[in-house]
Amino acid sequence: MDLQKLKEILVEAKIFKEDRSKNFVCICPYCGDHPNPRKKGHLYVSKNPKVPVAHCFFCNNAWPIPKFIQDLTGDRELSKLVITNEELEKYQKQSKTYTSKTRYVQYKLPVIDENSFSFKRTYLQKRSLNKIDVDKLPGLVFNFLEFFKSNNLDIVGEGKQLSNFEAEMLQRNFVGFLGVHNTIMFCRNIDPNSNFKFKKIGLQNDNISLLDYWAIEYEDPTRTHIVLSEGNFDIIGEYSLDSLNIKDKVKVYASGNSFSYSSLLKSVCFDHDIYKADVIILSDDDKKNYHYYKFLKENSHIINTCQIYVNRSGKDFGVFPIKPSKIL
Repeated sequence: MDLQKLKEILVEAKIFKEDRSKNFVCICPYCGDHPNPRKKGHLYVSKNPKVPVAHCFFCNNAWPIPKFIQDLTGDRELSKLVITNEELEKYQKQSKTYTSKTRYVQYKLPVIDENSFSFKRTYLQKRSLNKIDVDKLPGLVFNFLEFFKSNNLDIVGEGKQLSNFEAEMLQRNFVGFLGVHNTIMFCRNIDPNSNFKFKKIGLQNDNISLLDYWAIEYEDPTRTHIVLSEGNFDIIGEYSLDSLNIKDKVKVYASGNSFSYSSLLKSVCFDHDIYKADVIILSDDDKKNYHYYKFLKENSHIINTCQIYVNRSGKDFGVFPIKPSKIL
Protein backbone atom coordinates (compact mmCIF):
# COMPACT_ATOMS: atom_id res chain seq x y z
CA MET A 1 0.00 0.00 0.00
CA ASP A 2 1.38 3.41 -1.05
CA LEU A 3 0.96 5.42 2.16
CA GLN A 4 2.59 8.55 0.70
CA LYS A 5 0.05 8.63 -2.15
CA LEU A 6 -2.78 8.05 0.31
CA LYS A 7 -1.59 10.94 2.46
CA GLU A 8 -1.36 13.22 -0.60
CA ILE A 9 -4.99 12.43 -1.47
CA LEU A 10 -6.13 13.22 2.07
CA VAL A 11 -4.19 16.50 2.12
CA GLU A 12 -5.51 17.58 -1.29
CA ALA A 13 -9.06 16.85 -0.12
CA LYS A 14 -8.41 19.17 2.86
CA ILE A 15 -9.45 16.61 5.46
CA PHE A 16 -6.02 15.54 6.75
CA LYS A 17 -5.23 16.43 10.40
CA GLU A 18 -2.53 14.17 11.80
CA ASP A 19 -0.16 11.32 10.90
CA ARG A 20 -0.04 8.65 13.61
CA SER A 21 1.78 5.32 13.76
CA LYS A 22 -1.18 3.19 12.66
CA ASN A 23 -3.62 5.68 11.10
CA PHE A 24 -4.04 8.97 9.30
CA VAL A 25 -6.41 11.07 11.42
CA CYS A 26 -8.84 13.12 9.30
CA ILE A 27 -12.07 15.11 9.37
CA CYS A 28 -14.94 12.89 8.27
CA PRO A 29 -16.28 14.16 4.90
CA TYR A 30 -19.46 12.10 5.28
CA CYS A 31 -20.89 13.37 8.57
CA GLY A 32 -18.92 16.63 8.82
CA ASP A 33 -17.39 15.40 12.06
CA HIS A 34 -17.78 17.07 15.46
CA PRO A 35 -19.65 20.42 15.42
CA ASN A 36 -16.90 21.96 17.57
CA PRO A 37 -13.98 22.85 15.21
CA ARG A 38 -11.48 22.09 17.97
CA LYS A 39 -12.79 18.54 18.32
CA LYS A 40 -12.88 17.58 14.64
CA GLY A 41 -10.81 14.60 13.56
CA HIS A 42 -12.76 11.39 14.21
CA LEU A 43 -12.02 9.66 10.90
CA TYR A 44 -9.17 7.14 11.16
CA VAL A 45 -7.74 5.91 7.85
CA SER A 46 -5.81 2.69 8.41
CA LYS A 47 -2.18 2.45 7.28
CA ASN A 48 -2.30 -1.34 7.62
CA PRO A 49 -2.85 -3.03 4.21
CA LYS A 50 -4.40 -5.99 6.02
CA VAL A 51 -7.17 -3.70 7.29
CA PRO A 52 -7.75 -1.24 4.40
CA VAL A 53 -10.58 0.67 6.08
CA ALA A 54 -11.53 4.26 6.91
CA HIS A 55 -13.64 4.43 10.10
CA CYS A 56 -15.33 7.47 11.63
CA PHE A 57 -15.78 7.21 15.38
CA PHE A 58 -18.24 10.12 15.38
CA CYS A 59 -20.88 8.76 12.95
CA ASN A 60 -19.62 5.17 13.53
CA ASN A 61 -19.56 4.31 9.82
CA ALA A 62 -16.74 2.64 7.92
CA TRP A 63 -15.68 2.29 4.30
CA PRO A 64 -13.08 0.21 2.44
CA ILE A 65 -10.27 2.50 1.33
CA PRO A 66 -10.94 2.09 -2.44
CA LYS A 67 -14.56 3.15 -1.93
CA PHE A 68 -13.47 5.98 0.39
CA ILE A 69 -11.00 7.37 -2.18
CA GLN A 70 -13.60 7.11 -4.94
CA ASP A 71 -16.18 9.01 -2.88
CA LEU A 72 -13.58 11.60 -1.89
CA THR A 73 -12.23 12.31 -5.38
CA GLY A 74 -14.84 11.05 -7.82
CA ASP A 75 -12.05 9.04 -9.52
CA ARG A 76 -12.70 5.29 -9.81
CA GLU A 77 -9.11 4.47 -10.81
CA LEU A 78 -7.16 6.58 -8.31
CA SER A 79 -7.43 4.02 -5.49
CA LYS A 80 -5.38 1.57 -7.59
CA LEU A 81 -2.37 3.84 -7.07
CA VAL A 82 -2.79 3.39 -3.31
CA ILE A 83 -3.70 -0.29 -3.05
CA THR A 84 -3.95 -2.73 -5.94
CA ASN A 85 -6.64 -5.34 -6.53
CA GLU A 86 -3.97 -8.00 -6.06
CA GLU A 87 -3.17 -6.67 -2.59
CA LEU A 88 -6.85 -6.55 -1.66
CA GLU A 89 -7.41 -10.12 -2.84
CA LYS A 90 -4.32 -11.34 -0.99
CA TYR A 91 -5.30 -9.83 2.36
CA GLN A 92 -8.98 -10.67 1.93
CA LYS A 93 -8.14 -14.35 1.46
CA GLN A 94 -5.85 -14.32 4.49
CA SER A 95 -8.53 -12.64 6.58
CA LYS A 96 -11.25 -15.05 5.43
CA THR A 97 -9.09 -18.08 6.21
CA TYR A 98 -8.34 -16.79 9.69
CA THR A 99 -11.99 -15.99 10.35
CA SER A 100 -13.25 -19.37 9.19
CA LYS A 101 -10.79 -21.20 11.43
CA THR A 102 -11.64 -19.26 14.55
CA ARG A 103 -15.40 -18.79 14.25
CA TYR A 104 -16.64 -22.28 13.57
CA VAL A 105 -15.76 -25.90 12.84
CA GLN A 106 -15.29 -26.76 9.16
CA TYR A 107 -17.18 -29.79 7.82
CA LYS A 108 -16.29 -32.34 5.15
CA LEU A 109 -18.78 -32.54 2.30
CA PRO A 110 -19.47 -35.96 0.73
CA VAL A 111 -18.42 -36.20 -2.91
CA ILE A 112 -21.32 -35.79 -5.32
CA ASP A 113 -20.68 -38.28 -8.11
CA GLU A 114 -22.55 -38.79 -11.37
CA ASN A 115 -24.07 -42.16 -10.47
CA SER A 116 -25.38 -41.63 -6.93
CA PHE A 117 -28.60 -39.72 -6.17
CA SER A 118 -29.23 -39.05 -9.87
CA PHE A 119 -32.81 -37.95 -9.12
CA LYS A 120 -31.47 -35.20 -6.82
CA ARG A 121 -29.07 -34.04 -9.51
CA THR A 122 -31.90 -34.05 -12.06
CA TYR A 123 -34.09 -31.99 -9.73
CA LEU A 124 -31.44 -29.26 -9.36
CA GLN A 125 -30.80 -29.17 -13.09
CA LYS A 126 -34.51 -28.82 -13.74
CA ARG A 127 -34.78 -25.97 -11.22
CA SER A 128 -32.08 -24.10 -13.18
CA LEU A 129 -33.25 -25.05 -16.71
CA ASN A 130 -30.03 -27.10 -17.04
CA LYS A 131 -27.94 -23.92 -16.84
CA ILE A 132 -26.25 -24.67 -13.50
CA ASP A 133 -23.22 -26.88 -12.90
CA VAL A 134 -24.50 -28.91 -9.95
CA ASP A 135 -20.98 -30.00 -8.96
CA LYS A 136 -19.94 -26.37 -8.44
CA LEU A 137 -22.83 -25.33 -6.18
CA PRO A 138 -21.29 -24.48 -2.78
CA GLY A 139 -22.18 -26.45 0.34
CA LEU A 140 -24.36 -28.95 -1.51
CA VAL A 141 -25.22 -32.23 0.26
CA PHE A 142 -27.02 -35.24 -1.22
CA ASN A 143 -25.69 -37.98 1.08
CA PHE A 144 -26.89 -36.85 4.53
CA LEU A 145 -25.96 -40.04 6.36
CA GLU A 146 -22.40 -39.86 5.08
CA PHE A 147 -22.24 -36.17 6.05
CA PHE A 148 -23.31 -36.92 9.63
CA LYS A 149 -20.95 -39.89 9.90
CA SER A 150 -17.80 -38.33 8.37
CA ASN A 151 -18.13 -35.23 10.58
CA ASN A 152 -18.92 -37.16 13.80
CA LEU A 153 -22.24 -35.37 14.19
CA ASP A 154 -24.22 -37.30 16.76
CA ILE A 155 -27.62 -35.77 16.00
CA VAL A 156 -29.41 -38.83 14.67
CA GLY A 157 -31.33 -41.31 16.78
CA GLU A 158 -33.76 -41.55 19.65
CA GLY A 159 -33.81 -38.37 21.71
CA LYS A 160 -31.52 -36.57 19.24
CA GLN A 161 -32.33 -33.65 16.97
CA LEU A 162 -33.24 -36.07 14.17
CA SER A 163 -34.94 -39.43 14.51
CA ASN A 164 -33.69 -42.30 12.42
CA PHE A 165 -36.88 -42.02 10.36
CA GLU A 166 -36.21 -38.32 9.63
CA ALA A 167 -32.60 -39.08 8.71
CA GLU A 168 -33.73 -41.72 6.23
CA MET A 169 -36.27 -39.32 4.76
CA LEU A 170 -33.57 -36.69 4.29
CA GLN A 171 -31.37 -39.27 2.62
CA ARG A 172 -34.16 -40.31 0.27
CA ASN A 173 -36.00 -37.10 -0.65
CA PHE A 174 -34.00 -34.00 0.34
CA VAL A 175 -31.13 -31.88 -0.94
CA GLY A 176 -29.10 -29.94 1.61
CA PHE A 177 -27.35 -26.56 1.47
CA LEU A 178 -24.71 -25.94 4.15
CA GLY A 179 -24.73 -22.34 5.41
CA VAL A 180 -21.57 -20.29 4.96
CA HIS A 181 -21.09 -20.14 8.75
CA ASN A 182 -21.45 -23.94 8.94
CA THR A 183 -24.08 -23.55 11.66
CA ILE A 184 -27.17 -24.66 9.73
CA MET A 185 -28.05 -27.13 6.99
CA PHE A 186 -30.95 -25.81 4.89
CA CYS A 187 -32.86 -28.78 3.45
CA ARG A 188 -35.39 -28.89 0.59
CA ASN A 189 -37.76 -31.79 -0.14
CA ILE A 190 -37.76 -32.71 -3.82
CA ASP A 191 -40.83 -34.98 -3.56
CA PRO A 192 -43.65 -32.97 -5.23
CA ASN A 193 -46.32 -34.91 -3.33
CA SER A 194 -44.98 -34.16 0.14
CA ASN A 195 -46.38 -31.40 2.36
CA PHE A 196 -43.15 -31.36 4.39
CA LYS A 197 -41.07 -29.09 2.14
CA PHE A 198 -38.34 -27.58 4.32
CA LYS A 199 -36.10 -28.55 7.20
CA LYS A 200 -33.35 -26.67 9.04
CA ILE A 201 -30.75 -28.70 10.93
CA GLY A 202 -28.70 -26.86 13.56
CA LEU A 203 -25.08 -28.03 13.51
CA GLN A 204 -23.08 -25.69 15.78
CA ASN A 205 -23.20 -22.27 17.41
CA ASP A 206 -21.57 -19.18 15.91
CA ASN A 207 -19.87 -17.17 18.65
CA ILE A 208 -20.60 -13.92 16.78
CA SER A 209 -24.31 -14.79 16.58
CA LEU A 210 -24.85 -13.57 13.02
CA LEU A 211 -27.57 -14.95 10.78
CA ASP A 212 -26.33 -17.92 8.78
CA TYR A 213 -27.20 -18.06 5.09
CA TRP A 214 -26.48 -19.97 1.90
CA ALA A 215 -24.60 -18.09 -0.81
CA ILE A 216 -22.93 -18.12 -4.20
CA GLU A 217 -19.91 -15.84 -3.81
CA TYR A 218 -17.22 -14.11 -5.86
CA GLU A 219 -13.82 -13.19 -4.43
CA ASP A 220 -13.49 -10.00 -6.52
CA PRO A 221 -12.94 -7.21 -3.91
CA THR A 222 -14.12 -4.47 -6.29
CA ARG A 223 -17.69 -5.77 -6.50
CA THR A 224 -20.22 -4.25 -4.11
CA HIS A 225 -23.60 -5.57 -5.35
CA ILE A 226 -25.40 -7.99 -3.03
CA VAL A 227 -28.41 -10.03 -4.14
CA LEU A 228 -30.71 -11.09 -1.28
CA SER A 229 -33.63 -13.52 -1.33
CA GLU A 230 -35.74 -15.66 0.95
CA GLY A 231 -35.11 -18.95 -0.86
CA ASN A 232 -32.08 -20.74 -2.28
CA PHE A 233 -33.77 -21.48 -5.59
CA ASP A 234 -34.55 -17.80 -6.09
CA ILE A 235 -30.84 -17.02 -6.26
CA ILE A 236 -30.06 -20.21 -8.21
CA GLY A 237 -32.61 -19.11 -10.82
CA GLU A 238 -31.26 -15.56 -11.10
CA TYR A 239 -27.64 -16.73 -11.00
CA SER A 240 -28.37 -19.20 -13.80
CA LEU A 241 -30.33 -16.91 -16.14
CA ASP A 242 -29.05 -13.45 -15.13
CA SER A 243 -32.47 -11.98 -15.96
CA LEU A 244 -31.42 -8.64 -14.41
CA ASN A 245 -28.13 -8.50 -16.35
CA ILE A 246 -26.12 -7.93 -13.17
CA LYS A 247 -23.94 -11.03 -12.88
CA ASP A 248 -20.68 -9.23 -13.59
CA LYS A 249 -21.37 -6.78 -10.72
CA VAL A 250 -22.55 -9.16 -7.98
CA LYS A 251 -20.23 -10.09 -5.12
CA VAL A 252 -22.69 -12.31 -3.24
CA TYR A 253 -25.99 -14.03 -4.03
CA ALA A 254 -27.32 -14.77 -0.52
CA SER A 255 -30.42 -16.49 0.81
CA GLY A 256 -31.30 -16.37 4.50
CA ASN A 257 -34.21 -18.80 4.13
CA SER A 258 -36.26 -16.26 6.09
CA PHE A 259 -37.77 -12.80 5.59
CA SER A 260 -35.19 -11.16 7.88
CA TYR A 261 -33.43 -9.12 5.20
CA SER A 262 -31.90 -6.76 7.77
CA SER A 263 -30.15 -9.62 9.58
CA LEU A 264 -29.10 -11.17 6.27
CA LEU A 265 -27.64 -7.90 4.96
CA LYS A 266 -25.68 -7.25 8.16
CA SER A 267 -24.25 -10.77 8.15
CA VAL A 268 -23.19 -10.55 4.49
CA CYS A 269 -21.63 -7.10 4.94
CA PHE A 270 -19.72 -8.31 8.01
CA ASP A 271 -18.41 -11.41 6.26
CA HIS A 272 -17.27 -9.56 3.14
CA ASP A 273 -16.10 -6.24 4.63
CA ILE A 274 -18.67 -4.28 2.62
CA TYR A 275 -19.50 -0.92 4.18
CA LYS A 276 -21.75 0.62 1.53
CA ALA A 277 -23.67 -2.03 -0.40
CA ASP A 278 -25.64 -1.88 -3.62
CA VAL A 279 -28.54 -4.14 -2.66
CA ILE A 280 -30.87 -6.07 -4.97
CA ILE A 281 -33.75 -7.99 -3.37
CA LEU A 282 -35.54 -10.83 -5.16
CA SER A 283 -38.87 -10.60 -3.41
CA ASP A 284 -41.91 -12.83 -3.20
CA ASP A 285 -44.92 -10.99 -4.64
CA ASP A 286 -46.94 -11.13 -1.40
CA LYS A 287 -44.70 -8.76 0.60
CA LYS A 288 -45.99 -5.27 1.40
CA ASN A 289 -43.93 -2.19 0.64
CA TYR A 290 -43.95 -1.00 4.25
CA HIS A 291 -41.71 -3.97 5.14
CA TYR A 292 -39.12 -2.63 2.72
CA TYR A 293 -39.45 0.99 3.82
CA LYS A 294 -38.66 -0.25 7.33
CA PHE A 295 -35.72 -2.25 5.99
CA LEU A 296 -34.32 0.82 4.18
CA LYS A 297 -34.70 3.01 7.26
CA GLU A 298 -32.96 0.49 9.53
CA ASN A 299 -30.05 0.00 7.15
CA SER A 300 -29.59 3.37 5.46
CA HIS A 301 -26.09 3.66 6.94
CA ILE A 302 -24.83 0.59 5.05
CA ILE A 303 -26.95 0.81 1.86
CA ASN A 304 -25.70 2.76 -1.12
CA THR A 305 -28.50 1.82 -3.53
CA CYS A 306 -31.41 -0.62 -3.26
CA GLN A 307 -33.60 -2.18 -5.94
CA ILE A 308 -36.43 -4.63 -5.24
CA TYR A 309 -37.87 -6.98 -7.85
CA VAL A 310 -40.71 -9.49 -8.06
CA ASN A 311 -41.21 -12.18 -10.67
CA ARG A 312 -44.38 -11.74 -12.71
CA SER A 313 -44.34 -15.46 -13.58
CA GLY A 314 -45.20 -16.59 -10.04
CA LYS A 315 -45.12 -15.95 -6.32
CA ASP A 316 -41.44 -16.85 -5.96
CA PHE A 317 -38.56 -15.37 -7.93
CA GLY A 318 -37.35 -18.85 -8.85
CA VAL A 319 -40.39 -19.65 -11.05
CA PHE A 320 -39.58 -19.89 -14.77
CA PRO A 321 -39.70 -18.03 -17.05
CA ILE A 322 -38.34 -15.27 -14.81
CA LYS A 323 -40.04 -11.97 -15.65
CA PRO A 324 -38.51 -9.41 -13.27
CA SER A 325 -40.46 -6.30 -12.40
CA LYS A 326 -39.11 -3.54 -10.18
CA ILE A 327 -41.49 -2.63 -7.33
CA LEU A 328 -39.42 -0.17 -5.28
